[in-house]
Amino acid sequence: MKQPNIALTLLPQEQLTLVHSHETGELQRFRRLSLGFLPLMPQVSRLMASLGLQCESRLASLRQVAARMELDACVAESAHDLRSYTTSKPHFFISDDVMAEQVLQQTLQAAMEACGLFQWLIETNATPELHRPFVDFARQKEGEARVLLEFLEQRKHAVSMAESVTVPRSGAPLSPPRGIRQTSQLRQVE
Repeated sequence: MKQPNIALTLLPQEQLTLVHSHETGELQRFRRLSLGFLPLMPQVSRLMASLGLQCESRLASLRQVAARMELDACVAESAHDLRSYTTSKPHFFISDDVMAEQVLQQTLQAAMEACGLFQWLIETNATPELHRPFVDFARQKEGEARVLLEFLEQRKHAVSMAESVTVPRSGAPLSPPRGIRQTSQLRQVE
């Protein structure tokens, strides 16, 4: 016998609290990752910092919606939120490419799960004031996942390109690619 698809509908206060808690956790994670990637891969550190800024933007938007709904208490910053960033998990630095790949894959997985969360919130939402922010957040999370996926694909392509480049044996002269003239073949411009 087929089970009916029963969707859980949360109260607006619960939805606001859930999204606020999720985005606060994401912000903290992106801050840790930004710090962790800084020594080895500053470009990834900047990407993580940028994704963290997007979390801050979503949190600000959520606070505005909550204020209009007079549910400010659901998204109020608490001392616990701030303290958990500094004490819950010690930061660590990404030390090699293998570790970087694993962390980036985990970050992509988390972004895809966040997309699912926001799609679920849209499907089960019964509060008109929350529909537009949830749709916007879902679209932003999909963009976040797409950026991370594209970054991982570019990174894999760059690694495969670097591995395919052959280094000449010691003492062998480097020859330029076909169509490029040696400096001795170029005319001197006066």
